[in-house]
Amino acid sequence: MTKDNSTEQKILEAAEEVFHEKGYDGARMQEIAQHAGINKGLLHYYFQTKDKLFEAIFSVALNRMVSRVHIILETEGTLEEKIDLIIDQYMNIVLKNPSLPRFVITELNKNPDRFIARHINKDAKNAFSAFLISVQKEIDKGTIRQIDARQLLMNMISLIIFPFIGRPIMQVFFGANNEEFKKLLGERREHIKIFIKNAIKK
Repeated sequence: MTKDNSTEQKILEAAEEVFHEKGYDGARMQEIAQHAGINKGLLHYYFQTKDKLFEAIFSVALNRMVSRVHIILETEGTLEEKIDLIIDQYMNIVLKNPSLPRFVITELNKNPDRFIARHINKDAKNAFSAFLISVQKEIDKGTIRQIDARQLLMNMISLIIFPFIGRPIMQVFFGANNEEFKKLLGERREHIKIFIKNAIKK
């Protein structure tokens, strides 16, 4: 039997939906096959094990959450431009894939040391070094206050991701239904940009 790209893509889309909703432990190959509209035997032909299918999905999720931001960190733009790009990039990703942050963080926390060991490398360090230089330039010019670039990056990512992870409790606090909260999230990117820039300026 020859593997068909369209069938493989249907499997990946179905697996992404199930894994994002239920995580590795809760996902079942039978359910993924049903979502993809195929039988379980065909699913195993394309991806022999649940582990292999999960690795394919998790790799894509990590790429969305990490790799693109590395590219932004290394750009030649100003710090303000990088802040806007990082916030826009993350907001675009999580608005399109609202279950992604919870899925990635939940799975990472099951084996964080493995992830750290695999992904701490020269490229990652170089990307952050470029961001650090951008921050230091603005400090030296006196346009922003003295700030740890690591804290700045963590603040930006936390402000973006937490509402998606903590959505149920936020909706309870605000008394907001799903549509109201979705609208609130859509308005969030500009609020984060203003908040971050006001927090670091002198």
